Amino acid sequence: MNKLFSTIIILLVLTISSFAQNKTDWTFDGQVQLRSELDGRDFSNNTYPLVFTSLRTRIGLKADISDKIFFYTQLQDSRIFGEEPSVTASIKNVDLHQGFVKLIDPLDLPMSVQAGRFEMSYASERFFGAGNWTYAARSFDGVKFSFGTQVIKIDLFALSTYEGTAMVTSASPSAYSYPAKSDTSSSIYGFWLNTNICHNNSLDVFTYYDISRKQTNLKDDDNKTATLGLTHRGDYNMFSSLTDAAFQTGKRGAKYVQAYLVSVQGFYKIEDVKLGLGVDLVSGTKPTTTDKVNSFYCSYATAHRFYGYMDYFYKSPSTSYNLGINDFYFTSLYTPKDCDFTFGANFHNLNSNVKNSAGMSYLGRELDLTVAYNFLQKTTITWGGSLFSPGGLMKSYFDTSKILRNDIAYWSYVMITANF
Repeated sequence: MNKLFSTIIILLVLTISSFAQNKTDWTFDGQVQLRSELDGRDFSNNTYPLVFTSLRTRIGLKADISDKIFFYTQLQDSRIFGEEPSVTASIKNVDLHQGFVKLIDPLDLPMSVQAGRFEMSYASERFFGAGNWTYAARSFDGVKFSFGTQVIKIDLFALSTYEGTAMVTSASPSAYSYPAKSDTSSSIYGFWLNTNICHNNSLDVFTYYDISRKQTNLKDDDNKTATLGLTHRGDYNMFSSLTDAAFQTGKRGAKYVQAYLVSVQGFYKIEDVKLGLGVDLVSGTKPTTTDKVNSFYCSYATAHRFYGYMDYFYKSPSTSYNLGINDFYFTSLYTPKDCDFTFGANFHNLNSNVKNSAGMSYLGRELDLTVAYNFLQKTTITWGGSLFSPGGLMKSYFDTSKILRNDIAYWSYVMITANF
């Protein structure tokens, strides 16, 4: 990783020296996302629903030097209303969401190099996405090399997700421990290819290696897994399709990993209405299995898009109790012509991929409704409301000794997203 960054710095110095005298175009951008939520997702009418408001504010500055050097810096503040202990207190919550430099054709090579902190989104965002639904969102530290033409594009990336060793600012004997401590950092190394097979078909092929070098059991790395997959999009006039598939292998601690994810969606669009049917199969681990992990991890997905908007099964297998998910769903979107409103309705029938120790697999049914109003250009007001009817598996997991949780759960929000 250090060698990659050293290479980038050298390329940066050489390229900037060539273009330092050229004209620079400066551009500002920003976003405010404000969302209030009513949360009654605990399956009990005997408890009070939670009410809270989140606010995400961003401001960015872009510098474009002769179409050869691209700088971008974006500051972000993410908070929950009332989070500060008092109205005169500060939680010092401003962070660098993105800050990177991108070199176009450095040293006259047909490629681009992007280094720093940046968002990464690919294909359906089922495997890599910015996660912009959340009030913090996701960005990565690392470097990305991009090659290709309009027909085929290839990205190679190396990302650091956690650094377990503090940076040494002043060299001294005490700064370098002996015996040396184990490396506990986490990294991702990946390859992503996109190609247009023909004018109405595109294919993404990818692989990435995810490693966490921390050794909780004092012997094996917590995670050493490789994910290999593809995404296919087809567009056939009124019909379209989206297919995601991936296989995961490697080790999590001392256990071997064999897991899969398959998603197939078909859509039919006529005039202002788009209808869709889909099935997602995400493998899970049987409770009796002790030597393997069959649960598929989508650690970097834009998870809110999948398995229902109420986010019961958000991103990782632990939120589906490591049993995986079989999701059969219907989607609909109505966009009236010459109208500022868009209406959506989705329905999910959810089961676990494998049964729990009591032989149960039925999770429940979820209905999601949304109405989006384009108030102004780049400014949208969205209302969403959802209901979840729990199955036996959800009831058993949410029941406690104090209260039964068998009621229909509900959740609603109003969100304003303004961009400039």
